[in-house]
Amino acid sequence: MAKLQTPKEIFESLARKGEYEEAHFDKNEIEKRLEMVLEDYEFNKSLSKLENPSWRVIFNAFYDVFRELGDILMNFKHQKISNHQGLFAFIVLNFKDLKFDWEFLEKIRTVRNKNKYLGMDISKHMWKEVEMQFNLYISALKKEIENKLE
Repeated sequence: MAKLQTPKEIFESLARKGEYEEAHFDKNEIEKRLEMVLEDYEFNKSLSKLENPSWRVIFNAFYDVFRELGDILMNFKHQKISNHQGLFAFIVLNFKDLKFDWEFLEKIRTVRNKNKYLGMDISKHMWKEVEMQFNLYISALKKEIENKLE
């Protein structure tokens, strides 16, 4: 198995390639985006309580909420990037108080990519392994964004 690159290695590599771009900061836009993503999150939580949910759909829905919240948080630094690994590296390096586990972020990103690009399904067991940490990290991002909006 390949050695896990550090957030700093990922950040520096993507920065050299010009992947990070300057982003316009608009508080009203951020508030609207936050409101919508939190509505999505509440809906996703209700989906996960269905009798026989698609765990693949649940995983990807939570992943999208997490990624979007990360994108919003990155906007406070007037930056944006379309690369998910680069986004997560940026969050880890610039918002150290969140204490996000890089290995967890790489795990969820890899599972999502294997599902999207290689057709790997996501089982209930796989979802249950990450569910609590997903919720904790989504909550932490939400709180961080709300604090910055005040």
